[in-house]
Amino acid sequence: MIKKLIYIFSSLIFFIFIIYVAAGFYLANTILKIDPSCGLHEGALPNTWSTLVDHHEYSNVNRSILRKNFPFKNYHIDDWQEVYFSSREKDIKISGWLFDHHKDQPIVVIVHGLFPNGKCKPESNLLASLLIKNNINALSIDLRNYGDSTTVSNYENLGLSEYKDVLGAYDFLVENGFRESSIGLLGISLGGASVIFAGKEEPNIKAIWLDSTLAEFKMILKDEIARYGFPHDFGPSVSFAGKFLTGIDPTKLSPAFSLTKTQNYFFTHGDKDERVLIHHFDFFKEYINKNNINAKFWLAKDSYHVDAMFKYPEEYGTKLKNFFEEHLNN
Repeated sequence: MIKKLIYIFSSLIFFIFIIYVAAGFYLANTILKIDPSCGLHEGALPNTWSTLVDHHEYSNVNRSILRKNFPFKNYHIDDWQEVYFSSREKDIKISGWLFDHHKDQPIVVIVHGLFPNGKCKPESNLLASLLIKNNINALSIDLRNYGDSTTVSNYENLGLSEYKDVLGAYDFLVENGFRESSIGLLGISLGGASVIFAGKEEPNIKAIWLDSTLAEFKMILKDEIARYGFPHDFGPSVSFAGKFLTGIDPTKLSPAFSLTKTQNYFFTHGDKDERVLIHHFDFFKEYINKNNINAKFWLAKDSYHVDAMFKYPEEYGTKLKNFFEEHLNN
């Protein structure tokens, strides 16, 4: 009888373990498997992009209305150059749109967020326009596995490899006559991780703008698991599965710990963000204050995820201008 109970108990434990591991792989695959397209914005250009294309896809009515009523045509740009260059992983080619409008002025590399995404999305195009309107040049890029850049994997590496693509953009600009001290970075959502990691590797980059960026691995892992209705106890299983699927260690995804004391940062976040929760903004702020890092903060009122640029475009543009002009040498 005892042997039978032990067998039943052992079988139950093994079954629970299998379910636990399987759930981890399901979540990791769901979170990390890339859709390389630009979704409904596929084929959009700097002079054709529109927020009407997918406004109906937003379940949040406020976010939908904001995009439905946004005067996107006022921010179209007719003059740009398609460029291709190597990532710092030389076998990977990166596609970009170069907006070189202002001679002897700074330039900012714009890095998109999580799939489906790319330089085709309204966020990247709007930010390029706001920079250009404020006398700053721009280069928007597709990271690896996105858009017209090289596809090397079916999974997102969360910036832990993609930062080399950002550094490839930096190298391209230096090779084409831009001074190292005049090149800044701008990361949107997950793109913020890529630009922070790139900045850590390239100390000559003095100005880094972050919009709605995650701060720390344990926080975002817990947030993502909860978003799919699972308890946080599945964290170790998801981490293991993520490492197995991608070959990278997701526990290294804590951009806050890669901030440096020799660079300057600007953090903006929506106070109602439901995608990257506001506690990431708060974490950055507390960590930065404790470690005497140079940073400014803007918590955008009544704004959801990456909404501030659409809700307050002129104020956003002015803040971009002031920050990058202060820290990038003309």
